[in-house]
This record gives sequence, structure tokens and C-alpha cells, in this order.
Amino acid sequence: MSTERAVYLERVEHETRTLEMVFPENTNPLGNAFGGYVLGLMDKVGSYAAARRAKKPVVTVAVGRVEFKVPIRSGDLLEIVARVERVGRTSLTVEVQVFKERFGGGPETRALATHGELVYVAIDEEGRPTPVDG
Repeated sequence: MSTERAVYLERVEHETRTLEMVFPENTNPLGNAFGGYVLGLMDKVGSYAAARRAKKPVVTVAVGRVEFKVPIRSGDLLEIVARVERVGRTSLTVEVQVFKERFGGGPETRALATHGELVYVAIDEEGRPTPVDG
């Protein structure tokens, strides 16, 4: 296998990305996205990255520090990027970043809006923790 292909496969196994548009029903009366909505997106995409790496189901066990850096508004396009940063015996720690883009906003339309760390545990068919690599 070529080095380029190996690097691509490792990236695919450890990173997941998705896009979401912010609609008015996910915002407060001022047009800012609810924090819980953004956290839900982070958890969803983070769990995809963890499950992809573990090759088995995962559950969320912890949400570390989450920082909301700039407001996310109705109409923003969000790119949620999740990367597996650490793998323990049964756990996976995932760094999740949320970038926002504002259409028609000039040259500086993309910005890191939110980031945080989430921890997942791989589970077996009975819902018990199971080794990630086993």
C-alpha cells in the first residue's frame, strides 16, 4: 500500500466531518443557536468518529470543557469536525470543532465557533464496556 493511501486511510479512520445549516427553530429570539443544539451536533459527530475508530457501538460518558468562541446565527452553515485524539482500553477521547460560515459575509466568512472534548466508551451487545482493540 502506498504511503499516501495509508495516510488517507488513517485520517478516514480517525476523523469525521459533516455539514449542518442552522434554522430558526434551533435559535433563541435573538437568532443565536441554542447551546444544547450545538452540543447535540458535537456529540453526534463525535460519536461517529469514535464508532468508526472502534468499529463497534459507543456511548457518551463525558463531555469536557466546551468553549463557545463566537455566536452561531440562524442561516450559518456549520462544519463539525471530530478527531479521535486518544484511545484507551475501552474509551476514546474525541476533539470536536465547530466552524461556521456566513454566506455573503466577505472574505472572513469561516471561523472556529465552538470546540470541546468528548469521551466515549465502546460497548458490546449487552451494553457493557468492551475493549476498543479487541
